[in-house]
Amino acid sequence: MPLGHILGVVSPATVADELLLSASLIELDGGELWIGSEECPFESRAEVLLTGQRDEAEGAADVQKAVLVRRGALEVHGKPKRSWTKLAATVPKSTSEDLVDNPIYSIQDEKDLISNGFHMYEFDSDGNPVRNWGRVTGPSKYSRVLDHTDNVFVVAVSQMATFGSHDPVATAEVFESLCYGGERQSAIRSMVDRQRLAFVAICHVGSPENSVEMVGTANNGRSHTGRIVQTIGDVEFAAMSTVVLSGSDSPLPEMASYAAGTTPSMEVILTMTDDVSSWETGDRIVIASTDFNRNQEEEFDLLDCPSCDGTQVKIMGPIWYTHWGEITDGVDMRAEVGDLTRNVQFHGQMEDACYGSNLCDSFDYDTFGGHIKMLSGFNSARIENAEFYHMGQQPVIGSYPIHFHMCLDTSQKDVYIRGNAIHNTFSRCLTIHGTHNVTAENNVAFDHLGHCFFLEDGGEQDNRLIGNLGMGTKAGTLLPTDAVNKVSTFWVTNPDNEVINNVAAGSEGIGIWILMPDLPTGPSANVDMGLVEKQASRTLVKAFQGNVAHSNRRFGFRLDDELLSDGTVQPLCYFPRVDPTDPGSDMAFLHLDDFVAYKNSESVWIKSMHTLATNFRIAESGIGIIFASAAAANPNEHNEMLSGARIVGDTANKGEPAGEVQLPSGEVIQVDRSLPRTGSAQHAQIGVAFYRGPVHVVDTSFAGFQTNALRPAGAIGKKFSNPYFSSPIASVRNASFDFADPAAGSRFYDGDGTVTGYEERDGNRHNVLLDWDGSLTTYPRASLVRPIPLLMNARCVLLPNWGPGVGLCPDRFNRVQLGIAGNIPTFMTRNDLQTAETETALAEQQVSYSLNSAESYIMHFNTTVPARFGFNMYGVQQGLAQLVGVCVGANQELEIKPRRQYTLVNDMEEVLADESNSKYFYDPAIGVVVFRFTSQTPRTDATTSHCPGDLDEDGNGICTTRVIIELPAEHDDGDCRSRAYPAYATGPVSAEGALAVPVFA
Repeated sequence: MPLGHILGVVSPATVADELLLSASLIELDGGELWIGSEECPFESRAEVLLTGQRDEAEGAADVQKAVLVRRGALEVHGKPKRSWTKLAATVPKSTSEDLVDNPIYSIQDEKDLISNGFHMYEFDSDGNPVRNWGRVTGPSKYSRVLDHTDNVFVVAVSQMATFGSHDPVATAEVFESLCYGGERQSAIRSMVDRQRLAFVAICHVGSPENSVEMVGTANNGRSHTGRIVQTIGDVEFAAMSTVVLSGSDSPLPEMASYAAGTTPSMEVILTMTDDVSSWETGDRIVIASTDFNRNQEEEFDLLDCPSCDGTQVKIMGPIWYTHWGEITDGVDMRAEVGDLTRNVQFHGQMEDACYGSNLCDSFDYDTFGGHIKMLSGFNSARIENAEFYHMGQQPVIGSYPIHFHMCLDTSQKDVYIRGNAIHNTFSRCLTIHGTHNVTAENNVAFDHLGHCFFLEDGGEQDNRLIGNLGMGTKAGTLLPTDAVNKVSTFWVTNPDNEVINNVAAGSEGIGIWILMPDLPTGPSANVDMGLVEKQASRTLVKAFQGNVAHSNRRFGFRLDDELLSDGTVQPLCYFPRVDPTDPGSDMAFLHLDDFVAYKNSESVWIKSMHTLATNFRIAESGIGIIFASAAAANPNEHNEMLSGARIVGDTANKGEPAGEVQLPSGEVIQVDRSLPRTGSAQHAQIGVAFYRGPVHVVDTSFAGFQTNALRPAGAIGKKFSNPYFSSPIASVRNASFDFADPAAGSRFYDGDGTVTGYEERDGNRHNVLLDWDGSLTTYPRASLVRPIPLLMNARCVLLPNWGPGVGLCPDRFNRVQLGIAGNIPTFMTRNDLQTAETETALAEQQVSYSLNSAESYIMHFNTTVPARFGFNMYGVQQGLAQLVGVCVGANQELEIKPRRQYTLVNDMEEVLADESNSKYFYDPAIGVVVFRFTSQTPRTDATTSHCPGDLDEDGNGICTTRVIIELPAEHDDGDCRSRAYPAYATGPVSAEGALAVPVFA
């Protein structure tokens, strides 16, 4: 078959068993490019180098430095190997004791290496210390020791290379005389002042053949030389320099002498959970961070290890960070390890620095790499066990390492991208754009700009993301969502795709983000994707199971947000339907299963309707999980449930200690563990934060939530800021706690406006949590409420150990929500308190109040009584009623709807006896209309909806207590307090049956 069209070929050649191809453009337009086959993988080395600088001249080609598949086939099948695995045991970071051990002398004993620049230490030939020459900025100190024949000088850079006012070349010339007798040049010649570059040298004066130097290579945000060891006589001299590329926390350089054969080895053997015998000496691996900071991922080259078994590999330290390798407190936090090396390689030829208009204000390095692009006419594209690096073009949209562009249905082409290593790329990893039925499986992706596994426009369907590992996700520039706190390792813009067994192991934003547009955006907007408006937001996530997200700056997993045509996002109402093409179809049941998350600022945010999350295991998070509910006040049957979960706060995986943290008061606290990357260090640590709903936490265990000097903690709590409606029947059922409360932890915590992070908004003040079976508080059917006068009575008790925002009441609570355009402000009075206390709604997003079923209330308008308004009651059930009045104004002609349901009665006693929500009483002199809301249906142990009913065998139902009040016109007589009291005053509830502060066994 013809290959196609190749431009700028440098060398299509076979050298020994190697295949080498170099070109600026490989265009397959009817031709085929095969490297191996599925049945016969290519076993030798193959390299495809994509060459050239970006041509920005007028008339330049749109596609440059690329493999472009218009028609034809791209078949790449490298040598099979395991893509990634996990550590079988924790790998501790190297300590100074590990690195230094038992030297003749070590510069670590000196105290004046804090300053930056070149530092020089002099030893005699026996390894004994002679003199610490301190910082060297120019040639003078080198000149002074030129005659110190047979002594050994160790030179190392600390933090950065500095020359002061001296010329680097002139300095290098004298250094070369000292170290090499003028026989060779040093890398110092090419350095510039304040350059962040590691460098070490061991110079044997008078014996240049024994002298050696090493310049650092960039890796994981550092320039690192590794340790060099030079044997001179019976002494080994060792040196190492490490310079962080940003910041000021570079470790001290190493300069030491040892008796021959005693220099401590930095070799480390790692044991994996799987067989990695397919990994080879010289392969480059990356170990994921297991801390909040994803920058703790580390790369190593594999060393020869004859003694290793099939699960082991050997690397050369130092290891800068601890990488956890344990299942701790029921949560698997074992670090992932990916192999970045393959025998078949595609890569771009790169310049030494940024050039032209390639976003050089944002990046000081070349980001115009190669790319591979499949267009709709391709015949086949199957890529496996290959390596892609220096690919993607940050300054050119649509130029990605591997890119399916508007290919539509590929189900007949058996398309897959599997077992590949995609690393050090400049614009995403794998892009599936306007394309369906692509399988991406068991790939490892590391160190990239922008969203990594990227489903672009929201029209993509039936794709499968299975078993992929992504880490090192950094902010890019192409989309607004490529920014810090938003950029995502997995960016899935249509729920009609499978997301199974993937790991998002470190992002500057989000691990896995599922969002969706009203209709496909971008080029997909002009193509028939078979979608009607809002179909994506009515489509179930096809599969979400077995995924992991950790070490992400913001969220581990986020299911929310509408993708807009300009690339920005806004909050979304995600209502999965049985038939997503029909907005009137029944709600569908979303099931998300088997998810692990840890070391994220917020591990899980799910905004849906009818949702079950099972087998979630979450640890070490600022907030563990929040169910946001797409429409909490929807009266139909729906709930969000967390079942069979394990939620853990602090564990033995402490991470890198935060050290000193200064509070706003000026007090300094020493913190021995790492902290989330976003939010205040003083924000409460909460496992499950209740919000909106109805949310139910069932059969879930908790551990590790203990308040400390820095911040409060609670296994269960409430969202810090909440202006919205929350369900009064949100509940905890069969919860268990692996700690003694309060001595070793806190089951619950809720703050008020006096606590850092918490706000006094309508939703905060009226969020009620029902302890269904007593497993949280020891009191079955008791409710945790904000201790405000509207809700508390003599039967309730304050729980100060659980925070200033917590009261516990034996009574059940209901919720009334006012439905009116503009959220006209109202306030509520309780009839036993009369005018002594009022609760005024802020009316930011809605107007609703939680109501104690043991009390009666009157709602007033503190501005204008509208001519027409309605309200719903949530939470009532058989045997549980709520008496509530509404101030509509004196002497009004009012109409109550539905007319067939509500009848005006002349006696208040008839309303009090009403069990069918059919009567109301209007007192024209006072201006209050009174209702008694209840239900004839009981709530069972299995009922989870706002209101009970007969929709299913569990007793779920629809809230039907909807009332509409119509008046002749709006008016200003909405405050009935002066007339209502004492006429409607009631006595206080008896303290009989009052609760006490719970005591836990």
